[in-house]
Amino acid sequence: MAGLVVKRIGLAIVVLLALTCGSFCFFAWLGGLGRSPGPSLLSLYWRWLGGLFGGSTLHVFSQPIFTRNFTQQGVTMLQAFGHTVVLLAYALVFVVALSIGLALLAASRRGSGLDVGARALAYVGWAIPGFLLALLVQLLVNAIGGPRGFGPFPLAGWPGSCPAGIGVNSGHLTPCPAAGSGVRYVLNVLRYATLPALTLAAAFVGVHARYLRSTLLETLARPFVTTARAKGLPERRVLVRHAMRASLATFVGALLSDFGAMLGGALAVDWVFQFNGLGTVFISLFPIDFGTVNPYAVVPVLFLTTLLVLAASILADIAAYRLDPRVRRLE
Repeated sequence: MAGLVVKRIGLAIVVLLALTCGSFCFFAWLGGLGRSPGPSLLSLYWRWLGGLFGGSTLHVFSQPIFTRNFTQQGVTMLQAFGHTVVLLAYALVFVVALSIGLALLAASRRGSGLDVGARALAYVGWAIPGFLLALLVQLLVNAIGGPRGFGPFPLAGWPGSCPAGIGVNSGHLTPCPAAGSGVRYVLNVLRYATLPALTLAAAFVGVHARYLRSTLLETLARPFVTTARAKGLPERRVLVRHAMRASLATFVGALLSDFGAMLGGALAVDWVFQFNGLGTVFISLFPIDFGTVNPYAVVPVLFLTTLLVLAASILADIAAYRLDPRVRRLE
């Protein structure tokens, strides 16, 4: 196990260095840096990389950044990173809970209208781009609940830094209520994150529920499940305690392997719902007039998003190792 983790971390470091080096050199070259008689692109990148360990690069993460959603307060890159992590974690909770529930219902009623409907919704949810689904959800909530949101769930923003000038909520969320502290702040974060998280999860629940359903049906045909049924166990217990447990390794691995696509969707949902996350910061760093992009501002965002994807990849390998005996034998 320790050897697996060390190898995966080593590979992740190589990928992280290659991606940051390539992106830094690309944006720096577009901006006219790295040309004679000045320092080379690799020299500039090496200085930037060294700055991660206490230099100017590290300070970029804690400096307020101008964002185009005109929130009342500026957001730092580390704060934006935290907002994105909250959105992803909350969405993953919805994806896991709803996918397992729908898959169990569909597998227990194979060929029924519920089974067919779940598969149809899977294709619909996967076919709609994340940013378009976010806009549709905002318009629907605005029509049903009003410009401030639906019940206790606001239409957009982050606690204490509500948006004031973009989208269907333009001009309706000011004055912005205080974020609160302690338990109240946590509850406010959950309130503001519910609609974006559900929107992000909607595109992934269907496909993972369908994937888990297929795995469950395959597992139900195995000899150990037939033996469990022959012992007189109720079908519900056979499905949940035996088939579901054997299918978890495949489901968890597929879910974590899909984390990159979920992160991409989170960046779009973040911008539409003005959640002040990495998506908002990333889009704001690109000039409207198609001018040059500052590599010293953009590459730290790519660095953080890459860290998230690589961490999810390592967790996927660890989960597969722990849950699937076949992987342990191969390692």
